[in-house]
Amino acid sequence: MARSNPYDAIAAAYLPLLQPSAAIPLPSLASASFPVALDAPKVLLFSPHPDDECLTGALPLRLLRESQFNVVNVAVTLGSNRARRGERWQELSKACEYLQFGLVLSQEGGLEAVNPKTRQNDPKAWQEAVKAIAHLLQCHQPQIVFCPHGGDRHPTHIGTHDLVIDALAQMPDDFTCGLIETEYWGAIANPNLMIESSVEDVADLMAATAFHEGEVSRNPYHLRLPAWMADNVRRGGELVGSAGGDVPAFAFATLYRWQRWQKGQKQLLPEKSQWVACGDDLGKIFQSL
Repeated sequence: MARSNPYDAIAAAYLPLLQPSAAIPLPSLASASFPVALDAPKVLLFSPHPDDECLTGALPLRLLRESQFNVVNVAVTLGSNRARRGERWQELSKACEYLQFGLVLSQEGGLEAVNPKTRQNDPKAWQEAVKAIAHLLQCHQPQIVFCPHGGDRHPTHIGTHDLVIDALAQMPDDFTCGLIETEYWGAIANPNLMIESSVEDVADLMAATAFHEGEVSRNPYHLRLPAWMADNVRRGGELVGSAGGDVPAFAFATLYRWQRWQKGQKQLLPEKSQWVACGDDLGKIFQSL
C-alpha cells in the first residue's frame, strides 16, 4: 500500500542538510565590520573548548553587532588531545576572527583537567586555575560574564562553570557583573532568557563553527546547529514563557539563565525572565547589568 503521509517530504528534506559536504567552502574571513569603541562595555565568554564560542555565542554575537559590546572569548582549554592543540588554536583564531570576537587564552597552552574531579582531589592545581581566571576578570573588568551552567553534563563544561564561579568569589566585594549561564550538552532546568537569532546570525555561527575543521569532520556540529536552535524555541516557549501559553513565532533561539553577580554571590533576576526577539533593543535590556 502506497504511503500517503504528507510529512514524508518535510522529513526527507532534512537529510541532505545534515550530510557533511566538502563542497561547502569555508567563508572568507573578510566579513562585515562591526566597529567597537575602546571604552565599549566588555563581555567575557568563557568557553570550555574551541567551538563552544560558536555553539553558545548567539547572544554575545547580537551584543556585538547590535549594541557594540566588546566580546572577548576566553579559551579555557584547547581540548584533551595534546597533538591537536596547535591546530585547534589556529581553528579557534579563525572562528573568532570571522565573528569579530576578541580571543585570549586562560593561560599559556590553556588549562588542564578542568573538571569536578580536579576541584575535589587536587586543590592546589585547582586554585592555580582559579587564580588565572580571576586575573582575567581583574584585567578585563567585564560587564557581562558568560559560562556554562553547572549541570551541562560534560565534565569540562561543569568544571568551567565551577572555575568561573570560584574566580568570581575571589573578586573584591564591590565587583559586579551580569552572569549569564549557557547550555549545550545538558539543558538548563530553569532558563529565564530566550534569545532569537536571525537567519544571517545563524548562518554566521554555522560558518564560524565550520572553521573548527577537525571537530566538525567527526561530528558536524555546524550542520546540526539550526535544528538545535529550532528546538530551543519549543522549550523556551514553555519554560521561559508559561506552560500552555502562547509561543513566539521565532525560527531560531538560544536559551540562557541570566543573573547578577553582586556582593560575592549570584542574585536572581526573576522579573527579567523574557523572550528577546530580533529587533529588540539589547542595549536597553543589558546595559543595566
